[in-house]
Amino acid sequence: MIVGRRLGAGDGEGARAAAQRMIELSVAGGVVLGVVLMALEGVIPRAFTSDPRVIERAQAFWPLFAAMQPIGAAVFALDGILLGAGETSYLAWSMLAASAVYVALAALSLGLGWGIVGVWAGFDVLMLVRLATCGARFRSGRWVVVGAH
Repeated sequence: MIVGRRLGAGDGEGARAAAQRMIELSVAGGVVLGVVLMALEGVIPRAFTSDPRVIERAQAFWPLFAAMQPIGAAVFALDGILLGAGETSYLAWSMLAASAVYVALAALSLGLGWGIVGVWAGFDVLMLVRLATCGARFRSGRWVVVGAH
């Protein structure tokens, strides 16, 4: 809403500055959440189960889960920014590309028996592809279209 409002008002630089701040704050929050999740690696799974096999599997993928937080935070901020700028087609293609990569990794994970760790590694790669594609669009500045109808 902030980005869309500023672009509609003809304030491209204000939209860019607000977007940059949103990304920075989102990533900072993601880093904090990732650190907290790592600190509570042995606590959170036990709040949901006492099954040692489930806890062991959770601990196996937990670093991937925690590492995804700052990446996901940046991606979700970029999603909101690009949505506000009316870049829905670009976002759809970005997600399609990331999904294709994820499906390939999921199939590889299944074939190699990586289990839940492979699934979470695939999620991390999906988010990295989204970060690369959405980040490229953001850096290009093509989303900064002021006063559009």
